[in-house]
Amino acid sequence: MPGEISAATAFFPLVGFCLGLVLVFLNRVLQPYLASEILSVVLVFFLLGLTRALHLVGLREAFDRLGQREKSPGALKEGEQSGIGLWGLLAVLGVLAFKFRAIEVMGEASSRGLLLAPVLGRWSMVILAYGSEGLLETENRIVLKRVRGGYLFFATLLTLILVVIVADRLGLWIALWISLFALLARSYLRRRLGGIGLDNLGAVEEISETITLVLFATF
Repeated sequence: MPGEISAATAFFPLVGFCLGLVLVFLNRVLQPYLASEILSVVLVFFLLGLTRALHLVGLREAFDRLGQREKSPGALKEGEQSGIGLWGLLAVLGVLAFKFRAIEVMGEASSRGLLLAPVLGRWSMVILAYGSEGLLETENRIVLKRVRGGYLFFATLLTLILVVIVADRLGLWIALWISLFALLARSYLRRRLGGIGLDNLGAVEEISETITLVLFATF
């Protein structure tokens, strides 16, 4: 089972592409009837519903755990529940606010942004997981250790093909920034925590999606 989960990481960008197609379809259907401010909220929460907000929960837990280590190293381990801390709350609110605003002002680039944000977000998870050690002696550790180079290569190839088809040079430029962010996050988490947890994967995915949307809205 762990091996099967790890092998599936090669297809994470394809899963993101399917989610993006749903968002683009919903955006085009609702755009004539809803103001852009309301439509952006609908799209973000619809995506959260499709993914059961798992990555957003990971974002909250990752930042809460990092905040706990500032006060008392080892006070909060992965998977433990201690309510919503300040850092986790700020991270969730920040990501949601940037997504709402980016989609709202994206204009003609909305289709490309909505389509590629889930793709690049899930690609960043594969980059983060490759060669990383899990934090705990659980199935989580086994899953992350078995993310092989071939899975990363296939996921990267698939991502770049989709990016070039959808957004050409702009898409490649944004993909470069997402890859740099994922690599920096992996380096930081390894030094800070000694490995990568499932909550870190969710956090990087959410932040990568947000960066993608913001860059499409900006350029």
